Amino acid sequence: MASKLAQISKAFYLFLALSFSTSYFVQAQVPDRKIVYPHTLLWNKLEVAEIIENTKFGIGFDAIHRRSNELGTGTVFDRHLRTSVRPWVHYQFSPYARLSVSPLGYFHSNEYAALEADLERPTFHELRSTIQFFHHHPMLGGRIMHTWRYRYEFRNQYQPGSESYRFFTRFRFRYRIRVMLNTPDFYTPGTIYAAVSNEIGLNIGRNVVMNTFNQNRVYAGIGYRFLNAMRVELRYLDRFRTRGATGFEFDHGRGIMIALNIDQLTYIGRRYTRPIQYAD
Repeated sequence: MASKLAQISKAFYLFLALSFSTSYFVQAQVPDRKIVYPHTLLWNKLEVAEIIENTKFGIGFDAIHRRSNELGTGTVFDRHLRTSVRPWVHYQFSPYARLSVSPLGYFHSNEYAALEADLERPTFHELRSTIQFFHHHPMLGGRIMHTWRYRYEFRNQYQPGSESYRFFTRFRFRYRIRVMLNTPDFYTPGTIYAAVSNEIGLNIGRNVVMNTFNQNRVYAGIGYRFLNAMRVELRYLDRFRTRGATGFEFDHGRGIMIALNIDQLTYIGRRYTRPIQYAD
């Protein structure tokens, strides 16, 4: 077990080193051309899942609403950024691994308003199909949880009044670690836990300019499990993403994310007799 954990740790640190060295190399080539536009964010997220009893299949959905300030000033309630709804179909390989498919989700989005011209940009409507696989590795009997997620998205975007649309794909990789603060494992009612996550995204397609880097999301937060199957998390999010057609302009968003998760819908308030099947 010790040797396996050592191998996992080495692979993770190697990934971090490669990520930072690649980012440094790219930024070092064009320091005079890079432009970063800061803004503040408010991010609300709801995730609901239900794994059907005595089977490995399940269903669920998520809903997201995001807002930000405009032109680097004001409050996070000034501008609508995104509202989305996405259904999911799940296949539970084991208590530690799940494959999920979203056949078709709807996204209603506005660009970040870093410049005056952004205020005139029309709304984007997007139909997105997604496939993802995630798994975790518990340590110390479940008191520490490492989670890896691999997601691939097929994105079709269009704007009102336009006869064309743009299609591209995106690959996202996320690593997250949770530490239970008052209980022996993640699934015990009343658990308070801390979490840290890092996710990178790569765009692929003819609309991608110069390079495939899309964004990097880092968050740290604290969560609480209640009513057996529900969790609420408060996170501080730092998000860096490309913008524009040059490949050298970036949006840098920082702010609060409030996430509500229902890991097993029919378990809400039920007496705790068996652990919830694995939840992301």
